Amino acid sequence: MFRLFPTTFLIMALLVPLSRADAGQEGSVPSSRYMGGPAELVTTPNGAIVNKEVLEVLPKTFWTEGPEIENPVEGVYVLGGYLISACIVVEADEGLIVFDTGDTKKDGEKLLKAIRTFSDKPVKAIVYGHTHYCFGAGVLAEGNKDVMVIGHPDLNAIVRRNLSSGGAPAYFPEVSPYLTARALQQFNAFLPPEGPDAWYNPTNLNFDEMAFLPVNRAPEDGEAFEVLGVKMQFFTKYGTDDKGHTTVWLPERKICIQNALWSTPPNMYSIRGDLFRDAREWAELVKLVRDLEPEALIGYAHRPIVGKDNIRNTLNAYLDGIAFTLDQTLRGILGGYGPDDLRHMVKMPAYLEEDPHNFQSYGELSFQTPAIYYHTVGWWNGDAATIFRPSPQEEAERIVALIGGRDNVLEEAQKAYDKKEYAWAAQLVNYIYKLDPQDKEARLFKAKVLRQLAYLSTGANARSHLLTQALALEGKVTVPRLIPPQPQSIAAAPEVTVNYFRVRIDPQKSGDTDKVLLFNFQGDHSTVGLHIRRAVAEFLDDPDEHYKPGDVIMSLSGKTWAKLYLSQATVAELVKSKEIEMRRGTADEAERLIGLFDKYRPGKAVLVAPHLHD
Repeated sequence: MFRLFPTTFLIMALLVPLSRADAGQEGSVPSSRYMGGPAELVTTPNGAIVNKEVLEVLPKTFWTEGPEIENPVEGVYVLGGYLISACIVVEADEGLIVFDTGDTKKDGEKLLKAIRTFSDKPVKAIVYGHTHYCFGAGVLAEGNKDVMVIGHPDLNAIVRRNLSSGGAPAYFPEVSPYLTARALQQFNAFLPPEGPDAWYNPTNLNFDEMAFLPVNRAPEDGEAFEVLGVKMQFFTKYGTDDKGHTTVWLPERKICIQNALWSTPPNMYSIRGDLFRDAREWAELVKLVRDLEPEALIGYAHRPIVGKDNIRNTLNAYLDGIAFTLDQTLRGILGGYGPDDLRHMVKMPAYLEEDPHNFQSYGELSFQTPAIYYHTVGWWNGDAATIFRPSPQEEAERIVALIGGRDNVLEEAQKAYDKKEYAWAAQLVNYIYKLDPQDKEARLFKAKVLRQLAYLSTGANARSHLLTQALALEGKVTVPRLIPPQPQSIAAAPEVTVNYFRVRIDPQKSGDTDKVLLFNFQGDHSTVGLHIRRAVAEFLDDPDEHYKPGDVIMSLSGKTWAKLYLSQATVAELVKSKEIEMRRGTADEAERLIGLFDKYRPGKAVLVAPHLHD
């Protein structure tokens, strides 16, 4: 039996950082600028209303006034402000080595045009620093089939998996279409270029044709070799915001090209949703870069830094910011605090904030601490009263009634708004919104509150989500809930998306169904299937080994499967056009089985109404 002795209680008491009574003795002091704390708003040249701190601090570490080409050391060029991240060019005698190439073919065209302003040499080698910006490479190669493409050993597989699932990385790739849609919100896709709601940095993300070149030279961690006569060492063990990072060290020139340092603290949790980013791994990469003792630090997400001491001091401040965030979150957990407590308790010390790379201009610290908590402990905050909660709808009904009805709630929300307690105003109006998402007055008031929260935010992530949803509530933009994979991505790996299709089964429709549906993909692809057993669809990657044979077998191409997956055609239509051949069973039965799964709305790539609630 597990027992706690008195000495154990003493030790546990010592681990509590401060009592709950102490934590609550702030009185009327606002907990943040979102609850009436001091902040000053200013207007940028394109009319965007932003927190003044952003204009004062961010330009020190990032390109905010449009495209710039920096030449920090001889033969090295940094193209900043052209894309979400920087493109880096190293000039060699034989040609150019380009690091990261943008998100799309158009990005590659933009970068090549910029490169031609300082060099006529051909691009003969490309290095992918990570998996996010490797889709303009084909343009930069200019038809050269012999270009060396260097990247992490897993990069090709990661890119293929992300594209087949819908684009945005996800722990469960089946939900990538949902995270991809949220990524569009994060990267300003719905915001205007001018006016109060405009983006401050034009870091907008759009889907377009890609020009990806697969890695053909994948160095192991620590491996060194020459690239166009330039000695380089490659480190692939540690990553930051993805698992396909390659850090490059030029030993003869003491130059490090990396993604360890950003212009902002590590985004250990992106509010769009993403894979968990381990602060310990990020810190190890920062240490590795620091201990190389570079004299020039070139990054994809910050202005270049020159000078050994300057670089060491910057990296130490950044490393300590990571350690503080992680360690104080874990300390708070030991003290019995939950995720919502930690959002307000862990504040970056002033001495660490003095380094502009620790300025919260992308994500904000209050986003990181709950994410660490959830990954460490799970969803429960430790308070037994919160194990069983009313549904959001039940809570809204009771809170609205408790306050005295809809009009009283709106009145209280307006009072909070007038006191600049915007976070509280947003929570209050949200109760009304949950009860009736079409309540026009509630929608417009919520939009007004979200807009003020956006203007106050220093973090670009929060600002873009807040403004996007404000515009949607006002009916000015339509925001998708889902962005499905591109047809060509589905066609390239149809077996993968048959597996993902299983999560779309509707238990109300499937009833007592017990059928095996097989897809015989033509060409180099295999036969896979789904065993529909009432409310579950089991994916069969090797149907021959399954205990139940196929009841319905269709022969089709990956391109044809994409039409079914995206609800662009019916089985009957595809059988009639001879794009599907029925090998077993009837077209009607195949149609019935496919119809047990949720459909995308015909002719649309989105599944959501403008109010983001449907």
